[in-house]
Amino acid sequence: MKESVFPKRIEIEFTNSCNSKCIYCPRNYGVGEEGFMSFELFRRIIDEASGHPDVVLQLHRRGESLLHPSFSVMLSYVKGKFRNVQIATNAIALDEEKAVVMAETLDFVSFSLDLPGKYAEKRGVDLYPQVEKNIERFLSINKRARSQVSAVRDDDMDEKDIEAFRRIWVQRVDRVRIYQKHSIGGVFGATDDKRVDRKPCMKPFTDMVIYWDGKVARCNHDWSKDPIGDVSREGIRQIWNNDNYNRIRDEQKKLFFSEDVCKKCDSWYAEEGVQGTGYVFEKDRGENG
Repeated sequence: MKESVFPKRIEIEFTNSCNSKCIYCPRNYGVGEEGFMSFELFRRIIDEASGHPDVVLQLHRRGESLLHPSFSVMLSYVKGKFRNVQIATNAIALDEEKAVVMAETLDFVSFSLDLPGKYAEKRGVDLYPQVEKNIERFLSINKRARSQVSAVRDDDMDEKDIEAFRRIWVQRVDRVRIYQKHSIGGVFGATDDKRVDRKPCMKPFTDMVIYWDGKVARCNHDWSKDPIGDVSREGIRQIWNNDNYNRIRDEQKKLFFSEDVCKKCDSWYAEEGVQGTGYVFEKDRGENG
């Protein structure tokens, strides 16, 4: 697996706070102290990363990014600095101001939803009509970002539900995605899909995940309190090439794992990009182009 001197993808967590209580979310097993990334730290990260404009920048992780008090200012700061800026949101806090700056800045946005009749049950809040309205407002002004609506295939989501979800959104957004539940039983990354043909995970070779306080995680499924770096103390490049990252990469190559984060994970990403199971439905541009 070819190694790079700088991450190809950087995930930045604006906050680990959330305004939803999804029954299938790994947050139910704890996220530690909650907080918001300071603009000063965010600016330092962006200033270093912007020297690599091909980096894919993802501005979300364990919480709802749109809750950040300085969301619009921070998002505006990345405008024009990267070729691919992405975000995932539940759209509850997606007001007109945020919709405008997102439409001007993002290249890809994913909206996290459930079926209308199951939304309140799954998320602990009865806000589906508001969320749908917020998404429609964004779609009406969006001119550049590819859009996706995604749902988690929980235990009681059958094929009929999948088809119903697809029909609601497939001609309104570019892509509909339904993915498997993970972090089952409090084991982050664990799924019902126990793949036996284990391959080296590509994440340590391509991705860096930075939490709101600057701590660097092993990957998006690492919610432990044992970081492998801290961008409030060191630069991205320095951490990317430190002993912790190199040890994890070496263990992936050998398929020998000294830590449960990797050892117990079923959500590893193969080098060719295959991860787990799920459904993806692309918009039929022949019908509504």
